[in-house]
Amino acid sequence: MPLVKVHHSNEFTNDILNSFSKSLSKLVGNTLGKSEDFVMIIFQRTEFQSFGLDSTTPSLFIELKNVGKFSPEITNILSAKITALCIGFIDVEPTRIYFEFQESERHLWGWNTKTFSK
Repeated sequence: MPLVKVHHSNEFTNDILNSFSKSLSKLVGNTLGKSEDFVMIIFQRTEFQSFGLDSTTPSLFIELKNVGKFSPEITNILSAKITALCIGFIDVEPTRIYFEFQESERHLWGWNTKTFSK
């Protein structure tokens, strides 16, 4: 149910993306109390990405979508822990990462021919 989409403009090896994806999936699943089996990770390479008028230094835009609520405590935890992963895997400065957290009602997400509504 959680979806993490990482927008970036740099090239990364599949090994880095696979390792980063596994760590990110585990972190998000554990933090939200959801099974990793339902965490989707997307790395979206952008043709051009600029942050603060600088398009040469690595930057990231990370969207995290969830069926259900995000408390302020959870978004702070996720922001800090995902930033730490980004620094470790792709060497980006924490000041060059933006996050967007989105909550969705259960009936607005579908899987396996139906929505998550009760």
